[in-house]
Amino acid sequence: MRYRQRYVDLVVNPHVKETFITRTKVMNEMRSFFNDKGYVEVETPILQPIPGGAAARPFITHHNALDMPLYLRIANELYLKRLIVGGFDGVYEFAKDFRNEGMDRTHNPEFTVLEIYVAYKDYNWMMDFTEEMLERVALSVHGKTDLLVGDKEISFKRPFKRISMTDSIKEHTGFDISGKSVEELSTWCKDNGIEVDNSMGKGKIN
Repeated sequence: MRYRQRYVDLVVNPHVKETFITRTKVMNEMRSFFNDKGYVEVETPILQPIPGGAAARPFITHHNALDMPLYLRIANELYLKRLIVGGFDGVYEFAKDFRNEGMDRTHNPEFTVLEIYVAYKDYNWMMDFTEEMLERVALSVHGKTDLLVGDKEISFKRPFKRISMTDSIKEHTGFDISGKSVEELSTWCKDNGIEVDNSMGKGKIN
């Protein structure tokens, strides 16, 4: 009921308002960080002839003047990449995406996503960039880098621990997925109460 009637939630629980204010501060600081780096904020099409950039069921509508179907975007990725191809060094967008699929408390058919694309960089650069951004946002919004999330304290101070997916799985489960077949991975999951089905390959199971 709280999520369905947010206006009531705000009236009855004044502290909830702080979540909205904090979200705005976080987005403003991220925008400032990107702009200081010289990257350009853009808007890309919401109505698209071919929904791409992700795998999800789209919302479908009809364009009367062109007499053709159009789709609410499920991702804004492809248009941002075209801008990089067109000569921009870096572009970003706070975008509304839409996915016509199941919904629950943490999955909404309409949601906001941030995507940023920068030319001539690799994943190591992106990790450094993300660490710098998160540290700056934490300091700007909260005045410190160590924050209490639930009952756990999380540090946003650089540098972060870096670990591969394979090593992380091994660290937390004791199971080494290296060189394992789909059958071996599926068996281990089933033996440990993790739901899998025949449509899953190694990537989804891992």
